[in-house]
Amino acid sequence: MSPVALCAPDKLRGALDAHEAAQAMAEGCRQAGWDAIEHPLADGGEGTCDAIVRGRGGRRELISTRDAIGRPRKAALGVLPDGTCIVEAAEAIGLMHIPRSRRDVMRATSAGIAPLVLAALERGAPRIVIGLGGSATVDGGLGLLIGLGLKAFDSDGNVLRGRGMDLPAVARLELGGLDPRLARTELVVALDVDSPLAGPCGAAPVFGPQKGASPEQVAILDAGLAKLDVLYGDRARRPGAGAAGGLGAACFLLGATPIPGAELVMQETGFAEQLARAELVLTAEGAVDAQSAAGKTVARVAQAAHSAGLPCVIFGGRVDADAAALYEVGATAVLGIGRGVKPIREALRSSGDDLRAAARAVCTLRS
Repeated sequence: MSPVALCAPDKLRGALDAHEAAQAMAEGCRQAGWDAIEHPLADGGEGTCDAIVRGRGGRRELISTRDAIGRPRKAALGVLPDGTCIVEAAEAIGLMHIPRSRRDVMRATSAGIAPLVLAALERGAPRIVIGLGGSATVDGGLGLLIGLGLKAFDSDGNVLRGRGMDLPAVARLELGGLDPRLARTELVVALDVDSPLAGPCGAAPVFGPQKGASPEQVAILDAGLAKLDVLYGDRARRPGAGAAGGLGAACFLLGATPIPGAELVMQETGFAEQLARAELVLTAEGAVDAQSAAGKTVARVAQAAHSAGLPCVIFGGRVDADAAALYEVGATAVLGIGRGVKPIREALRSSGDDLRAAARAVCTLRS
């Protein structure tokens, strides 16, 4: 009987989604004479809906919504056999959907997530999992809440739309209009940061610049988020409130229970059951660095493999020197997949071949 490798990568952003990465790794394992289990994962951001639906045997339904800057788009809602629905923020308002030249955190709103949540409620979902990460917004989740029935007003009583630019003007919130079905539905939010809503480590300073915010805009947004922090109150004041530009706080206000994103996806996809069948675990992500050891997918996989007494090899499109921290959480080896010096575009195009070759080499060494 051939030995079995569990191929459980996250995406390699800009090169391969998690499903494509798992396929490439599995092909390399099989070329070395191993059996392989393809088990794509995610951390709550891009690919979360796809990974859970594939793992649970559900379906994806396309819902009409709008992206972060208001353009019409179709976003996938995951519907699982038990009725649970998976809402991935990045599907609707993901930064990857907005051309770099059009990114504008002051105009951007999380309102596009609301149609997905409402569609889940219409289907009678007993449980809604909301995956955060990869959003183009820093609006404190106000757009989402307004889309679900909350009303926000400025000091003159004017109704606000819930964009980033509206935050400094928020003076009063009316929660009475929130869809009553939310109170009867279990809400779970998948996140992988513990940032507060406002302050030096909050949503605007931490996430604003990567979404195109200037230093002046970061200051304006942070001041607005500080006002929201007061208006949302203690219920929303939890570690992770600043996740996805403050979407975490909005979800907490709705009563959502937080779970680390990678951990949630592993639970939902039956990772433990697949781990029990394996003799070797392979995982991967695009950039492996110090942040990878702080609860990202590859670190969670390495920890699980170590606890099960199995070797775990982590592959990266890029591996930084400080990625050595992953050895402390259970990794057996941390390896870059690049072969030779290449321009970045060529390196991205060859990621599948490089990952396949790396998996084959590791399995050949262990044969």
